[in-house]
Amino acid sequence: EEGNFKILQRFAENSPPLKGINDYRLAIFEANPNTFILPHHCDAEAIYFVTKGKGTITFVTHENKESYNVQRGTVVSVPAGSTVYVVNQDNQEKLTIAVLALPVNTPGKYEVFFPAGNNEPMSYYRAFSYEVLEAVFNTRREKLEKIFEEQRGQQKQQGMFRRAKPEQIKAISQQATSPRQRGGESLAINLLSQSPVYSNQNGRFFEARPENFSQFQNVDVSVAAFKVNQGAILVP
Repeated sequence: EEGNFKILQRFAENSPPLKGINDYRLAIFEANPNTFILPHHCDAEAIYFVTKGKGTITFVTHENKESYNVQRGTVVSVPAGSTVYVVNQDNQEKLTIAVLALPVNTPGKYEVFFPAGNNEPMSYYRAFSYEVLEAVFNTRREKLEKIFEEQRGQQKQQGMFRRAKPEQIKAISQQATSPRQRGGESLAINLLSQSPVYSNQNGRFFEARPENFSQFQNVDVSVAAFKVNQGAILVP
């Protein structure tokens, strides 16, 4: 009830000309006001792009912890294997984040995993082969498949989002920093604060390319956004 998460189909599934980017996956997080997205991780290099609202994105790697207060236009590069959690700071507006992920082990296979203790402990087991699970649980594969399928449908939505208390939101946001406004080596930038690539009286076009922003090199993509004034059009 506090939010939703969805992974879009692979790009080339219905559009064969897009097979060159078929290993990338696009997902959408949408969290209601004052909502916490539980810690999770995926085996993919990822770009988080805030399209609406404001909040805090925190991720932990085996080396350090990064935490950023984000708003519309913020782009965060998240290394593969990081544990990520997100909070919507706003009292009224939803927080919407688009995630472009590049799986590192199984091309095109993008899954979100939750540590034991959250509502999706079974998602960790899906990382193992059925042969291993059959031996560990002394259970036939058919029964395991049925259990996983039931849990996938029932727990995905309800286990991921939690209503957060004001003091919890305050504590998380106070530990975070703001993305660099221009350039730099930070893993987070505000794209809309960069100098526009094109600009005139009809609008502005922003782009962050991997050759200029090293944090995007692992995913090898550019991130772009545009503002079109009322009555104007964006030409091909």
